[in-house]
Amino acid sequence: MSEKRVIEILKSCDALLEGHFRYTSGRHGKQYFEKIRIVQEPRFVDELGRMMAAKMDDIRENIDLVCAPAYGAVVFGFATALHMGRSFAFLQRDGETKMSVRSGFRDIVKGSRILLVEDICTTGGSIVESIDALNASGAEVLQVGLVVDRTAGKLKLDVPYRSLLSVEAISWNSEECPLCREGIPITIPGSSGK
Repeated sequence: MSEKRVIEILKSCDALLEGHFRYTSGRHGKQYFEKIRIVQEPRFVDELGRMMAAKMDDIRENIDLVCAPAYGAVVFGFATALHMGRSFAFLQRDGETKMSVRSGFRDIVKGSRILLVEDICTTGGSIVESIDALNASGAEVLQVGLVVDRTAGKLKLDVPYRSLLSVEAISWNSEECPLCREGIPITIPGSSGK
């Protein structure tokens, strides 16, 4: 259950990319996690879900429900719930792009103690929005589980979190980017739609 295995999984499905990237934030960096490539390999999603469930084994009895924000984290949350033997629900953005509990899940979310699973965390914005939505729905988020924490453990949340892989994602403003100065071509990967 080591970080080494997570890196092996990411590399084996070409989800850990090295180069020169412009992130959704507009900043530039050397590393990009293409999570959609992991999702294309169900055996890896299953293995990561098993690893996340094992990482939460000491709090398993305190968790009623596993939740994840749509869309990227849904498969990882589902796999975690499956391996924890817990029910699953997901959140999604409403018509006003505000994170909310999907209407069909409101009854099981209300009063539940939640493990919130997210795939790749860069700033924590979606996690905070998800926690707020779950709290507003009458749930209590006890723990957050991250597949990849790009803050290297520096994420600030009101609830504890654990990650399968923790890395420091160094990035620069375009004006300060050493990769631009070296003339390395830039890649603009897909966006989360936020």
